[in-house]
Amino acid sequence: MTSPAQADISSRIIDELRELYYGHFDNYRFVSLLEQNAFDQSKLRCIHSMLEIQSVYNTESIVFFDGIEALEEVILTSKRYILPALRDKLKISGFYQNSSESKDDLVMRNLFSYTLPYNLQRLEELVTEFKKIL
Repeated sequence: MTSPAQADISSRIIDELRELYYGHFDNYRFVSLLEQNAFDQSKLRCIHSMLEIQSVYNTESIVFFDGIEALEEVILTSKRYILPALRDKLKISGFYQNSSESKDDLVMRNLFSYTLPYNLQRLEELVTEFKKIL
């Protein structure tokens, strides 16, 4: 059984994971990008099952291990395939200059180039922190 202190920390991490995942990664566009890269739908169900749990108990450890493994797959697939492909499609590069481009387009591309990598990094940090507790 986990100590009360560990239970508080793990509950906090699960809450943060839930907020981050549902807020930034659990949407049709992102899931369709995962599927285009042969991401297994069952992994998404593992993530949802893990995030539905409110408190960490040893009896549910398999759900957490499966969910963490699935989140690590999301992170790896995103870094390896999705980020590079989207950067190419959105023409996010220091070498790309288009004078006919609107400022709004430029702002949106720059926003993407910072927010998705940041959210992936934050997801990875939370997963690592959660693994240490388990």
